Amino acid sequence: MTFIDINFASLQLRARLLADYAPVTVDAFCNALPIEGRAFQDQYSAQIMRITSRLEMQPTGDRAFGYQQPGLLMLDPTTSQLALCFGRGRLQNALEPIGAIPIAEIGGDLTELNLRGDRLQFDGAAPIRFSLSADQESPLADPPLNGQRITLTLGGVRTEAVLLQNASPIATHAFAAVLPAAGYATNTYASGPLTRFWNSAGGAQGETPLDVPESEVSASTLYAGGYYLPTRPWRGIRIAAQEPTAMGNGRSLLAPVLRFVGDWSAFGQEAASLTMEGQKELRIELDLDQTRS
Repeated sequence: MTFIDINFASLQLRARLLADYAPVTVDAFCNALPIEGRAFQDQYSAQIMRITSRLEMQPTGDRAFGYQQPGLLMLDPTTSQLALCFGRGRLQNALEPIGAIPIAEIGGDLTELNLRGDRLQFDGAAPIRFSLSADQESPLADPPLNGQRITLTLGGVRTEAVLLQNASPIATHAFAAVLPAAGYATNTYASGPLTRFWNSAGGAQGETPLDVPESEVSASTLYAGGYYLPTRPWRGIRIAAQEPTAMGNGRSLLAPVLRFVGDWSAFGQEAASLTMEGQKELRIELDLDQTRS
């Protein structure tokens, strides 16, 4: 069992279960399917909806995410409530952030989910239903991305990405102009599971300086792609390939420049090995074959 369907306010969504992160919780969730409830706007967590349905469980030791990305279905272990992030949000209560146990990640275009999620504060609670997907074979749909393709190769593991030309047109144009770029990668030591690219041509701090307007420096929660940090003397690319994270507890903003496409799990595993195995070669280059869909 890999995929579930989510019906929220007549919107049909498909999601991939995250058993690699939280096997016990995902197994309990699957055993409880189908699950029905009502989704309502959370009072502390910005663009996160809570769901009246609960998943009563004993503590499992499953991994929790300190930050959550749009499309993440999660469990609040303090209340046993399900919750769904539909935009910029972080699961919290009145006192502090809550580590959320990941259950599933929605694929495809999340624009309508964001719009309907925002309507909850005006319209009140809406019905939501989770069920096993009849399609357990097709891969999860990528977000609608139309930018130039690039490749990243970390320690021999290659993955594909798309430049986010709609979100950051000036930043991505400047980034494409300096490719190919070669250097090495380490895990950051103050931003959680975040990979830092050290450009071999960038001096002592491995900088990749780009001319990026402040208007494009907008991302706080980092996930499934690459971002540009404009702060001297550490200017350059940071890659979020493991789980959602942030710099400066979300106070540091970065410009989104690339988004992974396809199955990038092996790249994420290679990035996760950096803490124990140390730096590895990282090369970022334009994909010369731009004919693929």
